[in-house]
Amino acid sequence: MKMLTSYNTTEIDFLRSLNDWELETVLSELPIVEQTRILQSLLTPLTERDEDIQRQRAKRSEAARIEIPSVGNQKRRDKCLDDPELFLKTYFPERYTIKFNSCHYQMIDTIVSRARYGGRQAIAAPRGIGKTEVAKGLLVYLILAGMVRCPLVGCATTGLARRVYKDVQDKFAKNDLLLEDFPEVCYPIRALEGAPQRAGKQHVAGKLTNIVWTASDYCRLPDVDGSPYGGIKMAYFGLDSAFRGFNIGGDRVDFVLVDDPETRESAKSYDQGVDREEILDRDIAGLGSQETNMAISLLTTVQNCYCLSYRITDANIKPAWNGVRFGMVETWPKEMEKWEEYIALRHKDQSAGDEHGRTAIKHYRMHRKEMDAGVKMLTDFYVKVKVSNRHTVLSSIQQAFDKIADTSMESYLTEYQNDPTPDDTEKQTQLTAATVANRISGLDRNCLPDPVCKIGLGVDIGDHYGWWVKIAAHGNAIGYVIDYGIMEVTGYVKGMSNAAKELAIHRALLDLHKDITEENPADFALIDSGDGDHTAAVYKAVKSVGDGWAAAKGYDAGRYHHPTITPGNRRTKRAFDHCWAGLQPGGIWLYNIDSEHWKHWVHLRLQANPWNEHDESRADGSLALFSSDDVRQHQTISHHLVSECRQEKFIDGKGWVRKWIVKSRNNHYLDAAALACCALGCLGVRLLSETVSNPLPKPKPKQVNPPPMRYQQRPGGWVPNRGTQWKRR
Repeated sequence: MKMLTSYNTTEIDFLRSLNDWELETVLSELPIVEQTRILQSLLTPLTERDEDIQRQRAKRSEAARIEIPSVGNQKRRDKCLDDPELFLKTYFPERYTIKFNSCHYQMIDTIVSRARYGGRQAIAAPRGIGKTEVAKGLLVYLILAGMVRCPLVGCATTGLARRVYKDVQDKFAKNDLLLEDFPEVCYPIRALEGAPQRAGKQHVAGKLTNIVWTASDYCRLPDVDGSPYGGIKMAYFGLDSAFRGFNIGGDRVDFVLVDDPETRESAKSYDQGVDREEILDRDIAGLGSQETNMAISLLTTVQNCYCLSYRITDANIKPAWNGVRFGMVETWPKEMEKWEEYIALRHKDQSAGDEHGRTAIKHYRMHRKEMDAGVKMLTDFYVKVKVSNRHTVLSSIQQAFDKIADTSMESYLTEYQNDPTPDDTEKQTQLTAATVANRISGLDRNCLPDPVCKIGLGVDIGDHYGWWVKIAAHGNAIGYVIDYGIMEVTGYVKGMSNAAKELAIHRALLDLHKDITEENPADFALIDSGDGDHTAAVYKAVKSVGDGWAAAKGYDAGRYHHPTITPGNRRTKRAFDHCWAGLQPGGIWLYNIDSEHWKHWVHLRLQANPWNEHDESRADGSLALFSSDDVRQHQTISHHLVSECRQEKFIDGKGWVRKWIVKSRNNHYLDAAALACCALGCLGVRLLSETVSNPLPKPKPKQVNPPPMRYQQRPGGWVPNRGTQWKRR
């Protein structure tokens, strides 16, 4: 009652409404002086202005008061809440005119399951099948079934997300049947009459409903006695907006519905796809609380082979999303030749001015049984078009081939099958962490195969840690990752002096050399010399270790230039495969490596199947990890090794242009593996195809005839010079 010490007009009105006992209780908590002042205010007669204010206030309060009607059909309500499909068909029949198929059923089952148990689900459905409409209806169902308390709607852009959010709001505000069966939710919304500013004063029997119903921010369902829906909130976002750490009034998001996460423009850009993938994996996945397993359902359509939708619905690339793809044609016709003839006839008719292709339709009528043989469609629905009282489309498979004829098979496979054909003008390394983790050599850690091997070691140096990989190889570049690990730089503290940093890194490298040379020591090791503090420490460690360890620095293809080795600089430069070494002051050899070449080398070796199918022996040019009983053993290194990829794109006038794309900055094991493979290259490890290749011969220099001699050559080869000196020819 502390606030009553100011006793404004509203509080005085409140005190006047109390009975004698209630008033005495309130005043007893106040000082004597305040009690006296309040009693004087209560005894002061109201002015005409005060009475008018009270009347207006009472009028507004009466206008904001609502009475919740009773449930219209409790039995129907309960049955629909038990069956999401029945819920959609009952309350929104005008929205679901197409018969549900296997794609719709799986969408319904997985979205409801994710809302109930949490986890991620990605579904790629054909265009025009109504996936967005199903998702919006299901969001209403999940709210009314009490499965979600703070759902979030997401789309590729904020504008698209606002449309979906607004449509869900309209389902609550404008659906009469929903109002009849769920009055505690829909009646307070309907009572606002489209004016969100009325929400602040709306009450039921004097108790505010606390409803929020805006189209630009978020909405909150009303608080009504006996209603389980009070306080449920819903908002929206676009993947082009900032929403990291999003919450409403302290409530964390528990369900995210993402519909079409990319635009046509963003799907064309691999970099934008990677950015949106990180938003899904990091920003959105981090919206939930630590105590719950937040649910994320994503609905999309694949646009090409490298877009976000393709990767996120591929179980091999992103297994955590449980991706599923649906195509409009589940089984293609057996008689494809007949359909090729149909397409040719349709094109001929359209060229003659017949847009519907009557000759092609006649062909289909005559051979329909043969042309429909073996066909299985996702849905039997098709748009019925009549021309001159005759149907021009007779089946869903005919409608599919009409689309193919009017566009192309590639377009249909992309838009309606979620199975785009690879673009020949753009290529990139298709290597996933799951693939790498399954490249197993069959040998235990630090064990070598029977053939004599060369062993290379690569060490990537960081501030507080270093990452190292040891690779053995024999034959035609048959590689084994026999060991890897993290080197801790003990004593490295941010802000310490350069001398102290150098000392910490130097000690860590010497300790690493001691630890990993006890068993299967490397024949050659390349240590990343880095920049600044690292360089001097690496040089000093390499000099302390002696032969077998060398400093290295990586350059990309744009800066890497292989030097020409001549008799004059042979002592100061050494040339290897995509690597050359220059002698530095103090007698240290610095190996300058083509980093992009050796990273790509690692990816190519991991892409190759490590086993020959015919004799179950290790395959040439393959790389595999050591075996482990723990399936999570290689999880970290696998993600590091695919943290970057090489993309090649054909550009007119320039040819194939290569570009390295960084997916994650956790790429340390990839750098270390590239250094280890470069060390093996310096030891002479090569692919057979490289050793037997026959490059084009260099053009011979044109022979230049020497000028005629001015002096006749004397016996012995001596000729006189113009001066007094003699010169040996």
